[in-house]
Amino acid sequence: MKDHLYLRIAVLFLIIICSNCTSETEKQVDKTNKLLDNGMRLVVKKTNETTKEIGIFSKHNYRTTHSYTYKFTVDGGDVNWDGGSGEPKHILFCENSVYVHYLKEKYISVQRDTTSTEINNNGYNMVEEVFELYIDNRYFFKLFGDDYWVEITPESYANKKTSCDEYNIPNDNELSLVQLGKDG
Repeated sequence: MKDHLYLRIAVLFLIIICSNCTSETEKQVDKTNKLLDNGMRLVVKKTNETTKEIGIFSKHNYRTTHSYTYKFTVDGGDVNWDGGSGEPKHILFCENSVYVHYLKEKYISVQRDTTSTEINNNGYNMVEEVFELYIDNRYFFKLFGDDYWVEITPESYANKKTSCDEYNIPNDNELSLVQLGKDG
């Protein structure tokens, strides 16, 4: 009986140890420089992170996650955009204004009541378009003050687009407005 107890403890110990994982993260940074027709230089920086959870003893890959962030600057920091996981698509230059069009994923939570007292939380990711205007309130050689982006309507962006210069922003097209169904 004692032998069975020791055997069970040993098996339980091995299961606990083998189920533990180590996490390995690989980071890759890509920079793209683009000289625009208006003479401005656009620098796009994309950071990819891939994290793998590998079993300590089994060396089995239990889970891999991928994330990315985008940032861009125009003319060495005159305009800065840090969209995080948003993917920039277009930049629009007007006389004294700069606009950006990008896509981002948004989680939509759906709550369904069941016949019992429990609530099932289900949801899905949706890709949405975002349009923003750059506000630069910096002064004294851009050392003081603040710069930021404010969201505008798609109609406002479309109106500006007719009379301003729009350029494509280099990206990997990880996001698009076309959504695939469950069957692919």
